[in-house]
Amino acid sequence: MIFKNLCIIFTLIFTAAIAVEVNAQDDVDFIKEIKPILEKHCISCHGPEKEEAFRIDEYDAASSYLEPGSSEDSDLYLVLVSDDDEEIMPPPDEGAPLSQEQIAVFKKWVDAGAEWPEDVEMVDTSVQEEPSSEIESNSDTPEQEKAPIEKKTDEKTQQVYNAIGSLHPAAIHLPIGLLLASGLFALLSLRGNFVMSDCAYYCLWLGTLGAIAGCVTGWWFSPMENRGAVAAFTDLFDQSHPVFWHRTGGLIVTAAAFLLALFAAGARRRDPDDGMLWKIGLMLLAGGISWVGHSGGELHYPSNHYEDLNKVIRDMVGGEAEAAPQAENNSPPENAASNEK
Repeated sequence: MIFKNLCIIFTLIFTAAIAVEVNAQDDVDFIKEIKPILEKHCISCHGPEKEEAFRIDEYDAASSYLEPGSSEDSDLYLVLVSDDDEEIMPPPDEGAPLSQEQIAVFKKWVDAGAEWPEDVEMVDTSVQEEPSSEIESNSDTPEQEKAPIEKKTDEKTQQVYNAIGSLHPAAIHLPIGLLLASGLFALLSLRGNFVMSDCAYYCLWLGTLGAIAGCVTGWWFSPMENRGAVAAFTDLFDQSHPVFWHRTGGLIVTAAAFLLALFAAGARRRDPDDGMLWKIGLMLLAGGISWVGHSGGELHYPSNHYEDLNKVIRDMVGGEAEAAPQAENNSPPENAASNEK
């Protein structure tokens, strides 16, 4: 009876955690996620210095091309995904294009209501990222001959980092699966099943080693995807990086898994039957690795990825059905943003 109740409680907690996380997925922080995109890719052509043109730094002007709640009806989004070189923004010959992740975040923001805080000041950051080339002007110094060698070394080192980072998508699924399995085995072993207890313990160690590999590869994968590199210690606390919560959660879960594995090893040495605390910790760890995996998925999948799951959860808890989607024959308004360029 106790085992059955524990299973029910664990299932309810896990379902509630998923529901809370799924419902929170539409939240987009304008200051941390949207403002940097506009400052880097749009302000140089649509900022204060272009008074006569379309302004992207003022909500009153930008709102004319936004349809909050519907990115497919918003010209400001449509110009980002246009296939026409004369319409797409930024123009191919005037600025770096937005990454797929940036476009997904922008779409997510519009679909969530396009919230734009008052009194937001923007600055042009597009020119601040260009590296200094003052060394090239010193043509009479011997440093000019060393520059190509240094550049070649940097490129080769970066190639090694990229090779490590490219393994992250393949490596990260292993610890997620193993730590989830260890949490399930821990739950099944609470009634004294020694086989399940052994499975939980060894999956914990394998999952911990896999999580370490996932952190190492992910460290170099995030700059490859332009989601935030760690060049200084303070960068670890920069929440403007899209990967901040995923990276922070991964580091915390990995450290917790390693400490829990050491604790479990000590507990099993003292008494093979003494496993309640580390097994409960394993179940909590399984919830943590689930969240880390989910936050990583949000960086790749569109904002409507959980649309059907949301409906299923609402049906299970007796919530109201979602409003019917707009008719497919509603064509978006004529794109005007590109004509202002």
